Amino acid sequence: MSIKSAKLLFLLLTVIAFSGFALSGCATTRNMQGKPIMSANVAQIINGTTTEPQIVSMFGPPYSIEKNPLTPDTVTYKYRFKYKKYVHLGNEILTTSTRKYKEKLDVVIKNGIVISHSFTTTGNTSLKKILKKQQD
Repeated sequence: MSIKSAKLLFLLLTVIAFSGFALSGCATTRNMQGKPIMSANVAQIINGTTTEPQIVSMFGPPYSIEKNPLTPDTVTYKYRFKYKKYVHLGNEILTTSTRKYKEKLDVVIKNGIVISHSFTTTGNTSLKKILKKQQD
């Protein structure tokens, strides 16, 4: 087989493969858990001043509440937001996730007053801007 024939055969097989992908259907699935945590609200938390009702007013009910039996007057409110976008080809997922973004807010409350908090984000920061605009 000549080089010209091999190139032609490769081109033909490539076109057939892409046509097969197009005909089998390509879909996108978005998986969102929780709601985006507004960083402007996080900036309003003042350790030693912000109250438990104010936290619930700003962020809603927490994803989970962690209690330590050794410190019964202290609880940790955990807020979580996760976004994943998957691309499917037919019934198969092409990648585990093409776009990911996570937010995590932990608020430690003692006797109804915030004593500490932490806020972290991971993933595609441009995706954060898109998701925040959708919330407005």
